[in-house]
Amino acid sequence: MRLPVEWITELAPVEASAPEIAHALTMAGLEVEATEQTDHGTVLDIKVTPNRGDCLSVIGVARELAAVYGVALRLPAGIRSSEDEPPDAAAFTAVEIEDPALCPRYAARIVEGIQHGPSPEWMQERLLAAGMRPISAIVDITNYVMLEMGQPLHAFDYHTLRERRIVVRRARQGETLTTLDGVARDLTPEALVIADAERPVALAGVMGGANTEITENTTVMLLESAHFDWRSIRRTSKRLGLTTEASYRFERIVDPAGVVVAADRVCALLEQLGIGSPVAGVVDEYPAPPQTRCLSLRPVRVSRLLGYDVSAEEVTGSLSRLGFGVKDSNGGTLSVTVPTWRPDIQREVDLVEEVGRVLGYDRIPEGLPVGATTQGADSEIAGLAEVLRDRLVGAGLQEVVTHSLMAVSPFDDPATAHERIAIRSALSEELSGLRRSLVPGLLDVLDRNARRGQAPLAFFEIGRIFVARGETHHDETLAVGGAVSGPISPRSWHASGPAPVPFFVVRGLVDAVLGALGCAYRVVRSSDARLHPGRQAAVLVEGRSVGVVGELHPELAERLHVRDRIGIFELNCGELLRVWSSGRAFVGLSPYPAVMRDIAPRVPSSVPYADVLQIVRDAGGPILEDASLVDVFMGPPLPEGVRSLTLSLTLRASDRTLTDAEAERTLEAIRTSLKQNCGAEFPGT
Repeated sequence: MRLPVEWITELAPVEASAPEIAHALTMAGLEVEATEQTDHGTVLDIKVTPNRGDCLSVIGVARELAAVYGVALRLPAGIRSSEDEPPDAAAFTAVEIEDPALCPRYAARIVEGIQHGPSPEWMQERLLAAGMRPISAIVDITNYVMLEMGQPLHAFDYHTLRERRIVVRRARQGETLTTLDGVARDLTPEALVIADAERPVALAGVMGGANTEITENTTVMLLESAHFDWRSIRRTSKRLGLTTEASYRFERIVDPAGVVVAADRVCALLEQLGIGSPVAGVVDEYPAPPQTRCLSLRPVRVSRLLGYDVSAEEVTGSLSRLGFGVKDSNGGTLSVTVPTWRPDIQREVDLVEEVGRVLGYDRIPEGLPVGATTQGADSEIAGLAEVLRDRLVGAGLQEVVTHSLMAVSPFDDPATAHERIAIRSALSEELSGLRRSLVPGLLDVLDRNARRGQAPLAFFEIGRIFVARGETHHDETLAVGGAVSGPISPRSWHASGPAPVPFFVVRGLVDAVLGALGCAYRVVRSSDARLHPGRQAAVLVEGRSVGVVGELHPELAERLHVRDRIGIFELNCGELLRVWSSGRAFVGLSPYPAVMRDIAPRVPSSVPYADVLQIVRDAGGPILEDASLVDVFMGPPLPEGVRSLTLSLTLRASDRTLTDAEAERTLEAIRTSLKQNCGAEFPGT
């Protein structure tokens, strides 16, 4: 924001040069990025933080400067309050606010006898110095007061308003408005508009409409001064890609108490310059004025937080110069009334910061920090992520990072569409919502690399996913996902044979990941619409689902430029963290020999291998060290719907050498359990 030094010092009469003023403001937290000498005088280029909308005005900056230098602030003189005048304006117009939450206050003043022409030269000079182009007397005066007081204003041609009244409402579906820049804009119910009795005439807080603008034929003017909800203005501005001086200020919250004062200031200038005759009174709709906010402040607390002694008188003086009301309540505690232009002041520490700014940060003594220190370390979830990363990189996958904002994707699970979190003011459709799965981003990376002729492809990502839980709550958790197409191992003369099945590749990756975490798990049938119906499984740890593994559905795979079938997996790290311990106890190797045995149960094809394996592990007890599948046979002479599984079992005790009898008892327990639980048969036994 650019402001001329001459204008600032007119309101804050300090004896200081422009560089000294720039330094003082910067040290008070209002950063001056540059001091420029222009044809219109010395100008300060000030960087205003989003929480200090009050400083987007000459008065706001002057108030800061006056407080630092300890001088009185001089407000513009000659403003006659319309609230003390007869309510003549009510005979000209009426104001209706349909949604007070979006427009807490709206004031309208009527000005008759409009005379057209340029604004005075002194006003044009100040506008040019501030980077604004003079247009006409009426437009220049409203811009001038906006710069001076921080309150955006707008002037309507009174006679173009249908039924001569104002309605503040949401736009209706299908309505359009041609704004002052000549662009016809389609409106949605999310947009707040200023309307007359029949149609929108302005985008509230953003830009006026061409159908009611001031022209040379205008003789009566309706002046708008209002307070709008900053969220509504920002959403409308972002959706339409339209940022103005008015929207910039409304997005940072203007002072609701200054609405009528700014309108009165415009009317005073119009009258003083002979441009119009204001009608007495104001039509001011203010359904629910906010209550005065008071905070308690302890001077002792101020001294403790700032690091040096501050007297109660210094605290009172500093805050009073900034416009706060201060009085002693009891026991040395001060009761501070927060001015309406400071919505950023919410707590006692905010008041301490204000005192520190005014007294000067240079008063804070230099010293080394003291106190206990703790040894830094990764959080548990970060440690878990590092284990996963090491294992997946070691398996040949490459880590990628994708955007957490994304459009609706065909690779999202349709069953969880209601869990998507949409962004209200999305910058584009591609960034319209938070991801609830890593899979769409991984497949996008896979496709992008395939388009460039890269193969084979193996990627993983560890990142946050976001899931809506009702209308007001959401879960954010860490997840790990992977996508593989083609063999992971590099090509070689001795690596011949058919390409590995994608499902078993990603299943092996899940084995490796969960094995590294020491998590016992099982897989069961799943019904994820994104995956091949016969090549997918849900991953369970301690009976709770932690993710999914499988092959991408062929119909979805056709959308990608990938030649090979695609295997994917995704695991919820939050669930894995429940059962993972970074400090697992060491288990020594047994010095006793193992007993190796094979069994070949015939089981119905409908029984998943995971169920068979779980039955074997449960029945094998503590001496079953390992069980692995070494062969599967189907077809004649076996009956249809039956398959033979060859399992290799490793039996070992940690404290003794197993006898043949012990091994045989364990094998018999396993055979019996398989017969009872999954209908297995053992021919010849």
